[in-house]
Amino acid sequence: MLKYHIDKIPDLRLTEPMVLGLSLSEEIAGAPGVFLERETEAEFREMRGSITGTLGREGTDVMVDVTVSYETPLTCVRCLESFLRKGEVGERTLFFHEKNATADLLERYGPDGWVDLGPWVRELVLTDLPFYPLCDENCKGLCPECGENRNTGRCSCSPEE
Repeated sequence: MLKYHIDKIPDLRLTEPMVLGLSLSEEIAGAPGVFLERETEAEFREMRGSITGTLGREGTDVMVDVTVSYETPLTCVRCLESFLRKGEVGERTLFFHEKNATADLLERYGPDGWVDLGPWVRELVLTDLPFYPLCDENCKGLCPECGENRNTGRCSCSPEE
């Protein structure tokens, strides 16, 4: 679970931080959308990986230090073939208490005392994914005339110029 109540988060002035070890697909799929309207829960359920790190607080400030390891299927923009992207992203941040916190303010939590790491972790992963996914840097793409995948062989169309 990526949602924690401030009362259940260990105070670092008194004890060690809480250790996180979670499955990425289960946790991130349940988090509300951050900034992509077209993303679906099913897409995130295909993502595999883990979330590791620590969680602790000093007073009302919540310190989070996580590493997210993931692998997810993507489609190459040149040849349209599916491939598996593996990645790892880590970040350390501080969540602040705010009386009027909203979902748009990812690193804030409101008067209810619930700190929701889901949207923040989801944003970490989404911003680590390539904007222009390629199966290989040397991908030759598709023939513009017949649509043949140039990575698997030559087509009978005119040679490249």
